[in-house]
Amino acid sequence: MIVEISGQDILDATGHDSVGLFELVAVVDCPSMLRRFVVKHRLTRDQHQQVELRISLPAGSVAQKIVVSSFLLLAEDVEAAPRAASRRGSRLAFGPARTVLLEGDASRFPTEAVSFSTLRYEDAPWTVSAVFDGLSDSFMGSVRLLVNEDHELGRAVLTQPVDSHLGNRLKLEVLRSLIAVVSTHGLGDDGEFPPDSIAEVVDSMSKLFLNRSLSEAVQMYERIPLKFDRILHAGVSA
Repeated sequence: MIVEISGQDILDATGHDSVGLFELVAVVDCPSMLRRFVVKHRLTRDQHQQVELRISLPAGSVAQKIVVSSFLLLAEDVEAAPRAASRRGSRLAFGPARTVLLEGDASRFPTEAVSFSTLRYEDAPWTVSAVFDGLSDSFMGSVRLLVNEDHELGRAVLTQPVDSHLGNRLKLEVLRSLIAVVSTHGLGDDGEFPPDSIAEVVDSMSKLFLNRSLSEAVQMYERIPLKFDRILHAGVSA
């Protein structure tokens, strides 16, 4: 999580005179495992700063879903002043809590329910977010399915059980999006990919639904897109 800090805005809102009095806190809660993970970062006195909050979740420590939240807290006790918090740990601001649904036991495909209108996205039921440097990057750490909780179809896929036709449409569109993303990056010739990497996971999905390797699927997507679409529909619906 990367947070941009505007010191003057914080001081104007809190009534304090130094940004260094505050700390950012990120929290990950897993209700099913009764686990909480917390990371803190004390702000400097700089008026403009960028803070990265990173939480490592050990394998096997989370399941079903996690809830991610963030807060701005007062890091120390200060002299009491009118209309200003003075006790250490006082919560001064907070960001929206996000729920991430973890698919299966392996947690390979995280799904996050968000408001597309808040993100200023178009009113689609869902989209794939893929932020990475290369196809050898971790799939789990790079790719998310964002489901629009403002959209009727988005809400429908968040409600169990999911209608089979809607579920197939979701799989189809997600796989098409992933193949499109992969097609913009160069694939190696040997077809060997690091375990749990973006390329390895999409390759396994391609073999499962298209009966083709990732390299073959990308070539068909680029050269014969109409045939690719027919095979995709047939494979997902089978």
